[in-house]
Amino acid sequence: MSKRREELFAEGADAGSRLDLFLARRLVGVSRKVIKRALDGGCVFVDGRVQRRANVLLRGDERVLLTLAGESPPLPKPELIILHRDEGLLAIDKPAGLLSHPTVAGRINALDLVRDELAAGQGSENPILLHRLDGDTTGVLIFALNAEANRHLARQFAERRVEKSYLALVAGNPPDDFSVRNFLKAGVRGRTIAVTSGGQIAETHFRTLSRSAEFALVEARPKTGRTHQIRAHLAGLGHPLLGDELYGGPTSLALDGVCLRPRRHLLHASRLGIFSPKSRDFITIHAPLPSDFLPFLTELLQAHGV
Repeated sequence: MSKRREELFAEGADAGSRLDLFLARRLVGVSRKVIKRALDGGCVFVDGRVQRRANVLLRGDERVLLTLAGESPPLPKPELIILHRDEGLLAIDKPAGLLSHPTVAGRINALDLVRDELAAGQGSENPILLHRLDGDTTGVLIFALNAEANRHLARQFAERRVEKSYLALVAGNPPDDFSVRNFLKAGVRGRTIAVTSGGQIAETHFRTLSRSAEFALVEARPKTGRTHQIRAHLAGLGHPLLGDELYGGPTSLALDGVCLRPRRHLLHASRLGIFSPKSRDFITIHAPLPSDFLPFLTELLQAHGV
């Protein structure tokens, strides 16, 4: 029998709710019988501990993981937000959870969405992905729309003339300005690790924009484009991204009696600068901040008395 895994977060409005009723309310189309079977079978975890009692009352800030019998429902296609388009270049605002390109059969990805969008508009362009963002990283993702534009844009990436700026929410109290230049290669369990030989050169410059006692907002400007580069560099310095479980980032923060729980690693590709293949002018493409950054930015403002 197939199984599906669900991750849910209780919020303030859920305080005082029974666990089974909370699950029934959040898991649309799942019967109470299936939920009871999961509870009885020890397949429901509340804040990392098995919970078998259906009538336990929630506080309103818990993380609930559970495994259910049956296939996961198909995910809806996300809205495609276009940030820039000309004759040779298309830039989108990639949401969290959307893969950059096909990796798993049947999984929605940005390249296919862009291809479908262009086809629906009766366009003849064949989009070419120029770089990648991790599945849970949000922000600017760009595509070439023809072979000539691809050659022009790909050359800029190869020559490291593309200016990329990311916003990152990180644990701890990092320095005002800092840089990392090392060698990275693929490790085990999907991680990227630093090595003294056998890896690829990786360089990132960082600037701390705002800080509180527990976390900080950092700008990252990578000069190279290695897999998980920013995540690995920050974790190696002891300042992993909030929500980045793969690299040891915290999954919850208690701030002034409020528990904030990032549901992904909080990294956003906020700005990308490149020479347009059409006009040859240097253009800068911006992606607005995602909504899950805002509670943390509010805490930073309060920490500074704003």
